[in-house]
Amino acid sequence: MQAQLIQEKFQTVHDFLATRSWPTKSSIRYYIFYNICNFETKCVRRVGRKVLINIEAFQLWLEEQAK
Repeated sequence: MQAQLIQEKFQTVHDFLATRSWPTKSSIRYYIFYNICNFETKCVRRVGRKVLINIEAFQLWLEEQAK
């Protein structure tokens, strides 16, 4: 049950981009690498070399950027 909750909350970059037309892979990499508008701080978790994106945090971050 807990693994399912984690899977729903976090997605790999590949899985995250598979369901969306925006952002592109290159823009996500740019946001993460340069931490543009605190994207990495707010939306990204690293487990070893794997980069996971918090879907809920991404939605909140996107709404903040729209203001």
